[in-house]
Amino acid sequence: MTPRMKRGLEISAREAELVKALADFDRQRTRLFQETGVRQSGEESAVSPEERAVRAELRQLTAERAAVLKEIADEQARLQAKQSAFDRVRAKEKAAGRRKAPASRAEEKVRARLAALQRERAYVDGTVHRDRELGRLQEAIWWSSHDPETFDSGDW
Repeated sequence: MTPRMKRGLEISAREAELVKALADFDRQRTRLFQETGVRQSGEESAVSPEERAVRAELRQLTAERAAVLKEIADEQARLQAKQSAFDRVRAKEKAAGRRKAPASRAEEKVRARLAALQRERAYVDGTVHRDRELGRLQEAIWWSSHDPETFDSGDW
């Protein structure tokens, strides 16, 4: 696992924690509004320093994610230009009626690096984290609703 992939997972996990914290702040505001019945009660509408810190950290994580994604996109663009040169040579040979030549070592390296960058991007943009969370949720749902007594042929 590359450092960018690790950092992407860390960013996603921390972001999930901060979003939960913001939801808690929102619940507190709702509870205070229900208790007081006044939307602009001062205490209810004031944003606490803790909430400001959470929001600032979320903005910082978003900026960091954007910077890393830009790095990845820039490197991908550079490598895709090289890959397109290989593709043009391949198309020229095909137009001339020649047999399709095997990929050269240089082309294989470019393709491997492009695949690695796609994998890194999936980790950094949060796709992998969301997929893991979804898998955990689905497994929890499955195990909470299926036991040996409720399992039957209808579950196939």
